[in-house]
Amino acid sequence: MARPRRDDNKIYLHVRRNVKSTYASANEAYDNNGRRSYRIVDWGTMEDGTVFVPNKRFIYARDSWDAFVFPEGWDLCRFEELKSKYKPGRPAYTRKDRSLLYGSVWLLTEIARKVGLVEDLMQVFGGNADMVNDVLTLAFFPLVSGKSYNHLAQWQRIERLPSADILASRDVTLLTQSITEADRMNLFSLRCRRIDKNHVLAVDSTSKSTYGRTLADIRWGRNKEGLGLAQTNEVVVYSLNGHMPVVYQQLAGNMPDMRTMELVQQILDHCQCPNAPILTDRGYLSQTVIDFLLRKGHPFIACIKADSSMVGGLIGSIKAGAVQMEINIETKNYEAVQPVRYYYEARAGEGRKAADLKACLYFSSVRESMGLTELDIVLKEQRLELEDLKAQKTAIPVEQELKRDCDLYDITFDAGHRVQAFSVKEKKVAARKRTMGYIAMLVNGMDLDASSAWRTYSLRDEQEKYFSDMKGAMLDGRNPAWSEKGKEGRMFVHFVGLTVYSHIKDVWKRLGLKDQFETVGEVIDEMKNIRCIEHTGKAKIITPFVGKQLKICEYYGLEVPEGCAPKQKKVSSKTGRKNKNAAQD
Repeated sequence: MARPRRDDNKIYLHVRRNVKSTYASANEAYDNNGRRSYRIVDWGTMEDGTVFVPNKRFIYARDSWDAFVFPEGWDLCRFEELKSKYKPGRPAYTRKDRSLLYGSVWLLTEIARKVGLVEDLMQVFGGNADMVNDVLTLAFFPLVSGKSYNHLAQWQRIERLPSADILASRDVTLLTQSITEADRMNLFSLRCRRIDKNHVLAVDSTSKSTYGRTLADIRWGRNKEGLGLAQTNEVVVYSLNGHMPVVYQQLAGNMPDMRTMELVQQILDHCQCPNAPILTDRGYLSQTVIDFLLRKGHPFIACIKADSSMVGGLIGSIKAGAVQMEINIETKNYEAVQPVRYYYEARAGEGRKAADLKACLYFSSVRESMGLTELDIVLKEQRLELEDLKAQKTAIPVEQELKRDCDLYDITFDAGHRVQAFSVKEKKVAARKRTMGYIAMLVNGMDLDASSAWRTYSLRDEQEKYFSDMKGAMLDGRNPAWSEKGKEGRMFVHFVGLTVYSHIKDVWKRLGLKDQFETVGEVIDEMKNIRCIEHTGKAKIITPFVGKQLKICEYYGLEVPEGCAPKQKKVSSKTGRKNKNAAQD
């Protein structure tokens, strides 16, 4: 006779043993293609066979603690201790005395509060402060240590991170795998509420090389690092006004940029992102993408190839003298703006004229000179290579590879696959020279002249630096996760860390901190020696802030913790009267 189903929403725990450990587990029902199936879920471990020790999954499920049913004979002292943490009132420290580094983590945590990230994470995780603190711990750890998560548990004995408990490798896995697509989209929606239509959103991607083969998105593509490795692509939407990332999306490594724009726009729509202008490079632009953005009525700035047919006529008019360019004293570029006659596909088979599409064209004689020199160098290098192959009568195994490498020459081969003759592709070389020194942009739905468009597009460099920080400061240059769930969770954590790091970097660069600290890492390290001292039964003590640490707080608009700032005597030691120079409360 089959065991009867339990539909009382209770979670009945039992002891599960394996070779090395003993777990407190429960059987969880789930839908398996229409059939009711069960899987084992571990909620903790058993010490000495009777003492229940809750794990992270149990702590995160605080709202469901009343649903757990414990077998008779279990010692629940650790559970009772855990519940006492959440009683109202000022908590006193109840563990072993310790003195840990704290300043860097305090700075990162306060920045996270300042930019609204802590508030957003609390909403995402339903007010679960433990999970928020664990996410912040994983996000901050690479920034303060420069080490992988394998060292996290040991580092927590040196530095006081937001998580109250030691995070072992198993806990890191549980946390990252528990973060869902709903959590990700909720965070994006909350971050999108902090921008408006006046912001400019840059869209770009970077490739992340990998040695693994298990993730679904790992594919061979155009590796931007120049490595012979498969990769994934990560697209990021970055606010050039807020100086922080807004949305990310990982895609297959062989996905071309121009195929991602519609997906990115759909994600922004799902997050109810304001209709802010989008800025992209020429890799994202095709007629299909232009039509899509024009149909949506979306303002954008996009760099396009100077030899594109959309601006080819304008360059011809400039060379013929019909259109005059003006010099920009600041950028030393010649500039011109002209409306573009373009019909996009509004519906299937219906063409509609773009009402507010214009081309901004820029010319630099210095860039032209450098380009012509580089072209002559490439021509000579390819000619010398072909002459050597012809003289040596070297057989070419794959003729197409040589044609690709020497793309400025027409090459003929004999029956033995040897170079027989070659000549310059005059039309291709002439076409390159015709647009040499020109940069072209398309602008739609934005009241910008050529100079303003150039300045706005130049802000895109911030996003390139973001990718550098992602692979450097956050140690996210490779895909270390072996499971899809773990990969998504790690990306979520890195997004949180980079949001904080981006704000620190923006203030460092914009307000002049870079004159005192060469890197953002030095700003964070300057705060490190501030300690948090915790003694049994007492409230924590934070050591004083001194010197540059006070200056950093001033630059970032942070309030120094009570009792940590220098104290000024308010009573004269000579007269006993109030000191007139004392700071007013």
